[in-house]
Amino acid sequence: METRDLQTFLAVAETGSITKAAMLLQRSQPSVTRTIQELEAKLGFSLLRRAGRRVMLSEEGIAFEEDARRVLNSLSGLAARARSIAAGKGRTLRVAATSAIATGLIPAALADFAVDKLPSEIQIAQYLPNMVAQEVGSGGAEIGFSSMPLDVPGLEIVRLYRANDVAALPEGDPLAEYDVVPLAAFAGRRFVTMLDPGRFQRQVSRVMEANGVRQGPLIRTNVSYSALRLVQKTGVVSIIDPVSAYGVTLPGVVIRPIDVSVPFYWGAVAAAARPLRPLVAQLIDAVEAEALRLIPDLEILDPSRGAPALDQQAPAVAHVPSDGQEHHRGSA
Repeated sequence: METRDLQTFLAVAETGSITKAAMLLQRSQPSVTRTIQELEAKLGFSLLRRAGRRVMLSEEGIAFEEDARRVLNSLSGLAARARSIAAGKGRTLRVAATSAIATGLIPAALADFAVDKLPSEIQIAQYLPNMVAQEVGSGGAEIGFSSMPLDVPGLEIVRLYRANDVAALPEGDPLAEYDVVPLAAFAGRRFVTMLDPGRFQRQVSRVMEANGVRQGPLIRTNVSYSALRLVQKTGVVSIIDPVSAYGVTLPGVVIRPIDVSVPFYWGAVAAAARPLRPLVAQLIDAVEAEALRLIPDLEILDPSRGAPALDQQAPAVAHVPSDGQEHHRGSA
């Protein structure tokens, strides 16, 4: 398989057209068609299917595209990285992280490094949690920062943290007047939650059900930053992970703790068989320092014990203050 094969396939995938891909690559249409046919023969499956005048990726083509793009990007940067190594700049630092950590913690952590101590290239790629583990396990990333799942064969949990989910509210919303928002106050409200039913959203739903709180109309998104933007722009409310909530501050959005403990576990993972180089260890320390600075109730856990599975976590029950009253901001 040649680099040209991957370039041709990705050009067709991006343009949705053999003709447009040929123009983009400055090649003839029959040449592009022949390259795709030869690539399909090498792979043993069809990459494309026709939809009128356009071509679309087959199911196998969709699966292959991600790997093809990753390989081609790696090959394209190989010469530049070789020059960097020859100049004494060291190898590329590749980081895989969920969007919450990549947006909320890593930029500030990198700001703590002296410029001359950083390699000439740093790659920070954002993935869903299971893909973070896959990237680290395959060697595509040197270190991964992710929420659960963290206990993955072949990976070592280097750091493990826990903090409680919090409420994200529009500024001026009545719930923003609380120091601690009662979970019951979310009943019937239009609510932003996550798309993934197996992890974060499932845990929040279980806690609400255990406390008899019925959600109102839902907006679902797969990125916590999008949830914050929806709170900011549409006036909805949300329960969100503490990394995003405290790491990404948006005007018009206030963050409050809630009166129920909904734990959020996250940490750093590395390949078990590979020792961490000093630069990576320093990055982990810098991310932890930033998290400790931002997240009020962050706990550092023993990584050797791992994070509990969702099914092992008992549904939390709302705590009522000892005086029997709900506490608003400014109240005694």
